[in-house]
Amino acid sequence: MFRVEVIDFVDPTGTTVAARVPAAGTGSITVGAQLIVHQNQQAVFFREGRAMDVFGPGRHTLNQSSMPVLSRWLSIPWDRAPLQACVYFVSQQRFVDQGWGTRQPITIRDPDFGILRLRGFGKFSFRVVDSTVFVNEIVGTQGNVTAQQITDFLRDTVVSGLSDLLATANIGLAHMTSKFDELAAAARLRIGEQFKKFGLELTDLIINSISPPPEVQQAIDARSTIPTPQDLHSYTQQHASEHRLGGASRLAAKSRSDGPVDSSQLTKSTVPADALSDVTAVQQSLRAICQQSGWTLIESGQQWMLTVPLGPLRKQDVHVDFSGVDEAGHRLVSIWSTCGEARNDNALALLRYNAQLIHGALAVIRDDGVDVLVIRGNLLAETADDLELVRTVTAVAWQANQAQQQFSGQT
Repeated sequence: MFRVEVIDFVDPTGTTVAARVPAAGTGSITVGAQLIVHQNQQAVFFREGRAMDVFGPGRHTLNQSSMPVLSRWLSIPWDRAPLQACVYFVSQQRFVDQGWGTRQPITIRDPDFGILRLRGFGKFSFRVVDSTVFVNEIVGTQGNVTAQQITDFLRDTVVSGLSDLLATANIGLAHMTSKFDELAAAARLRIGEQFKKFGLELTDLIINSISPPPEVQQAIDARSTIPTPQDLHSYTQQHASEHRLGGASRLAAKSRSDGPVDSSQLTKSTVPADALSDVTAVQQSLRAICQQSGWTLIESGQQWMLTVPLGPLRKQDVHVDFSGVDEAGHRLVSIWSTCGEARNDNALALLRYNAQLIHGALAVIRDDGVDVLVIRGNLLAETADDLELVRTVTAVAWQANQAQQQFSGQT
């Protein structure tokens, strides 16, 4: 009668993913040996470099009928010699709070900052779903495998998958924090396919932080100290107020040298009204506004281009055309900025959007042989003053930027 053996494994630490019995290598397992598999475990018999029979939770008596796969491998019947093999006890529990982090920065193309190198940190959870594949692909001949060892192995897979996702997601850094949950869900699907190859399931993935370079963080911090415009009115009022204050400062300096100044001039253009009656005077006024407001100005005949900052992270190009006239022959100053490609399939959406606009309207113009959608405002050169120029330019820039973001997402 064969001696009965009891084979089991209890992990008091809760950190062991797979443990070999016997720990030193193979052992003699006799017919009638008792195999005890605890809850949340599977027992995988391993012989000659391969995972063989798998047993679930419960008590099992080992014999030829209960181990059909191994029995076919035996060249000597069990009634003549014990089986030389080992058993891997594989935990089926979920291993949570496994940390991941980027050893090397992730490179993405950001719409505000260009090429950026970001670092990310977070956590993930995994569990074994196919013990045979897991033992064959990862455990091999190791005697004991902990969750930390598996995490060290999987971390590069997690970071690689996230790097690919961030590089192709086209999400700017300014909006990335609000998209962590969506990014994590998409990454879990993508990275989960890699985990399956090792007999594992990626059960959770959390992004705790994505950190920009120091100089970009400084720009974001600087932006946070400036009140962000909540709507067009506040934005245009902000720039109009700055321009009035600039004019007041110049008048105050002038009063100290030339004598008292009429206080009513503080809310009007500092350029005399009759000087604004032609295009040349408007151009002179616009140059002064650009210099005072910090706008970049490129002059090309009657076609000018201004680059208007919309906070530290955004800017918008605004074109000024001095060549137009109305039906009565009055000279026009046309101010416009591109919103996107002109298409027939979004005409209804454009009409609805047009009803919300002030200081301009949606229009289609021909630019370099292509029809483009713009927001355009026209001023009479003979009546335009500084404040009207500031309001119209800033309104067109702000509204065009918002419309560009809205309509660029439509297919």
